[in-house]
Amino acid sequence: MLITYDPALIALSILVAIQGGYVSLQLACRLPHLQGVRRKGILATAAIALGGGIWAMHFIGMLALELPVAVNYDVLLTLVSFLVSILVTGVGLYIASYGRLTRVRLFSAGLFMGLGISTMHYVGMAAVRANCVIDYSPPLVALSVAVGVAAATLALWLAFTPRIGWRTMAGAVIMGLAISGMHYTAMAAATFLPVEVLIALSAPALSQPLLAIVVAVVTFLISGFFLLVLLPERPQAGQPTTPAVAGPALAGADERATKDGTAAMPPALERLAVEKNGRTIFLQPQQIFAIKAEAHYSRVFDGRDDYFCSQSLSALQSQLDPQVFVRVHRSHIVNIQRARAFEKERAQGLIHLDCESDHSVPVSRKNLPKLRAALGI
Repeated sequence: MLITYDPALIALSILVAIQGGYVSLQLACRLPHLQGVRRKGILATAAIALGGGIWAMHFIGMLALELPVAVNYDVLLTLVSFLVSILVTGVGLYIASYGRLTRVRLFSAGLFMGLGISTMHYVGMAAVRANCVIDYSPPLVALSVAVGVAAATLALWLAFTPRIGWRTMAGAVIMGLAISGMHYTAMAAATFLPVEVLIALSAPALSQPLLAIVVAVVTFLISGFFLLVLLPERPQAGQPTTPAVAGPALAGADERATKDGTAAMPPALERLAVEKNGRTIFLQPQQIFAIKAEAHYSRVFDGRDDYFCSQSLSALQSQLDPQVFVRVHRSHIVNIQRARAFEKERAQGLIHLDCESDHSVPVSRKNLPKLRAALGI
C-alpha cells in the first residue's frame, strides 16, 4: 500500500516533542530541591508536559501519514496511550531527579523513559482502525526501542548534570529527537497491507478531523507551558527587587527607596541559604566556588556539591564582593580565589576550580579581559 507523509506536519511533530521535553526537563531539574506536595505537583506537571508532548507528537505524525484508505482511531486505546505515556515518563523523571544521578539511576531512568515512548507508540498504533492490517519488521521494532532508550538516557544526562547553560536546551532537543526518532523508525518498521473485507468498528472511534482537533488542543497547551517556562519574571512597577537572603545580613536592612528616588543598595552577603534534598544549608561566601544561573533561580557549587538557591544570578552578584566573585559568563559567576587553572579555547575560555572533581566554568569572549585582569594575567 502506497503511503506518503506531509513534511510540514512532520516538522510540527518534532517541534512539539522538543517543547514538551524542554518544559518537563526544566521543571524536573527543580525536583531535588523540593519536597512534599510541591514536589509531587512539579513532578506531575513535568510528566504531563512530557507525556502530552509524546502523545501529541505521535498523533501529529499519524496525521502526517497519508494512506489511500480512511483511518479512524479506537477511543479507548487512544486514551490509554495518553495515560501510559504520562505514567511511564513520570517514573523516569522521578528516578532521574531523586538523589545523585549515578550511572545505575541514569540508565534506569533512560530505560523507563525510552520504554514509555515506545509503549505509547505501539499502543497508539494498535488504536488504528482502517481497511488494512499492519505488519511489523522485528529488527526495526527493536531498533526503534533502542533509539528511544539511548536518546532519552543522553537527554536526561544533559539535563540533570547542568554545568553549562545550554545543557537543558540540548537535553530537550535530544529528547524531542528521541521521541521523533523512535516514532519514525517504528513507522519504517510498519507495512500497511490492504484487506478486501471492510473492517467493522465495534467500539467508539475518532475520525481524523476529530482527532486533529484533540491534538490541536493538546499541542496548544504544550506550547503554552513552553512559553510560560521561558517567560521571565518581572517585578511590579514601583517595587524594588529585593532578594530574600537568610541570616543577619537582612537584620535592620532598609528596603525603601531613598529620598532622591533611587533604590537602596542590597546588603552585603554574609551567608547564603541554599537547599539540597529537602534541607536548608547556610554557606559563607568563602565556601562558594561558583554560581550558575538556572532559569529564574541559581545553583551554587561549594567544591563538592551543587545546591539550589531561590535567588537569581544577578541578585547574588549585587551582594557579593566584585573583587572576589567575577561574572565570567551570562550564566556563571566564579570565586577567583578558588581558581586553579585557566585554559583558552579559541575566542573563549575555561576556568578550572581547585576542587576534588574536575569542575570547569566557561568564560565568554566578552568577559575574558575582565577575568584576565582579575587573575593578573
